[in-house]
Amino acid sequence: MAFSAYRTTLLLSVISAALPFCACQDPDKIKEVRLEAGPGESGAGAGKEPSLRLSVAAMLSPKLSFVTYGELAGYLEKRLNLPVKLVFKKNYAETNESLKNSESDAAFLCTGGYLAAREAFGVDVLAVPVVDGKMVYNSLIVAPGNGPARGLRDLKGKVFAFSDKSSLTGRLYVRARLADLGLPSGFFGGTLLTGSYDNSIKAVAEDLADAACVNSLVYQALLGRGDRYAKKLKVLETSPPFGNPPMVARAGLPSELKNKLRAAFLDMHKDAEGRRVLRTLSVERFAAPPPGLYSSAEELFAKVSPGAGRRK
Repeated sequence: MAFSAYRTTLLLSVISAALPFCACQDPDKIKEVRLEAGPGESGAGAGKEPSLRLSVAAMLSPKLSFVTYGELAGYLEKRLNLPVKLVFKKNYAETNESLKNSESDAAFLCTGGYLAAREAFGVDVLAVPVVDGKMVYNSLIVAPGNGPARGLRDLKGKVFAFSDKSSLTGRLYVRARLADLGLPSGFFGGTLLTGSYDNSIKAVAEDLADAACVNSLVYQALLGRGDRYAKKLKVLETSPPFGNPPMVARAGLPSELKNKLRAAFLDMHKDAEGRRVLRTLSVERFAAPPPGLYSSAEELFAKVSPGAGRRK
């Protein structure tokens, strides 16, 4: 059964237009490098045929996301005996909105996006990726390998790249660190919103930004694939561990389908095709989250989102 997909194309203005976007110094007012939606991106629910609509946020740029998640969609179709439609969104906020409005049935969210969705309208965690035997990851502050910077304080007046406004590892961690160190909101000379972790890495490697904060899972996966941009960088700072970005379902998804989808993820490592797809995702297996997995992320999220509750 062939799977349906909604492609997006990347505007490579991260190269041609990044510097003019760096006039803003406040991390809360960063300019955005947008993704341009391809035909049908918002039409996941247009057809009448029953299907599972799986949304993918911008952990990777659209081209890499389509290749990476395309095989997963095909695998899930066989397990669920149901068409699986990939829905690519421009950012985590739009992914959350698609879950809230039932445009998407399930989604891969960043940890910050998950906490925001849980707080605002409720989602159910189905499974969490296990990488290198762990269910946690970090935010990495990266800079050019041959540059003089040795830590966050060395980046005063520099251009800093963020991946997404809602990303815990791609933005919120650095906001919290600036506050912890008593550094002003205008500490950076400019900020750039790239739309994905690999774009942030590329921006630093190509001297469009002086540093960035990125997801350690993505950074290590790119290094493992021999990515020429990732290899040019060094890690200035590693955050405390946070619970890995989860696979979630919208609260109103029928229980039977939700349970089948959860089982499909939790059992992927038990068959040859599932293990092949997991390798494509750079994941060992998926597992159920243990209690307290997101405690450290909740603390940071509450720090940068005053008034946030602790909805479970």
